[in-house]
Amino acid sequence: MTTRLRAGFSAVCLTTAGVLLQPSLGDFEQFAAAGTRPLMLPFAWRSLEESNRVGDSGEAFARAQRILDLLPTWADGHAAFAYRFVLATGDSPKDPQERGRSTWLRLQLALAFLEDARPRAGRHEPGLLQMLAFLPEVAQANEPALAPLLAPLGGPAAFADRYLAEAERKFPRPAIREQRTFFAPRIAAGLLAAGDRSGAHAVLVTAIQRSHDVRDQELATEWRQRLDEVVRWLDGDRSVDLTAVRADLRMEVLLPHLR
Repeated sequence: MTTRLRAGFSAVCLTTAGVLLQPSLGDFEQFAAAGTRPLMLPFAWRSLEESNRVGDSGEAFARAQRILDLLPTWADGHAAFAYRFVLATGDSPKDPQERGRSTWLRLQLALAFLEDARPRAGRHEPGLLQMLAFLPEVAQANEPALAPLLAPLGGPAAFADRYLAEAERKFPRPAIREQRTFFAPRIAAGLLAAGDRSGAHAVLVTAIQRSHDVRDQELATEWRQRLDEVVRWLDGDRSVDLTAVRADLRMEVLLPHLR
């Protein structure tokens, strides 16, 4: 892993850390089960900040990962870090080919990061597999220059098939291949909390497109409508009626960002 990529990842982690989705009560209960962990987390956070201040990017990368090691089942936190890293465009090269290569490197790192989290995710592993399946598609939609690099590998669909096949093997349940579109609000909420509106937009728009694959088209049509209302509101259309969005429990995680 290059020093530049390590620095990029650690900087994203540090910027995002304080404003990500909060772990659930269950996550904290598992976290607190190991008596020393609550004592370790503040030190890990300060250690990460110090590493960034002194410019030790390799150490900062390791310490950023350590923070999430202390909350191994916090799937939403892992996903928000990974998606934020891949969709970051602030320092992207102007040349399309360079942008594509830069995004491809970040995507590989993020996929490896989420893969590494799977064995420790417990009951949250199905969610991580869904988020893994969705990430390449969102990344390509956000950066079209990525497409030529993914095409020889089968494109985003091949990545999705791999992770969804694993989800079906380990967690056989109806419609598991369709469920990735329903994780979009959780991922988007993490990005919005980190101030990444464009990343959240890319996630939600990709979920709208992916919803056409849902077998229950009545459900899919309603879901698209709710996602479309959120996207339009985030795009600045304050004439959108969010009554149905606010009444939909699946959208609850987005409500703090729709005020």
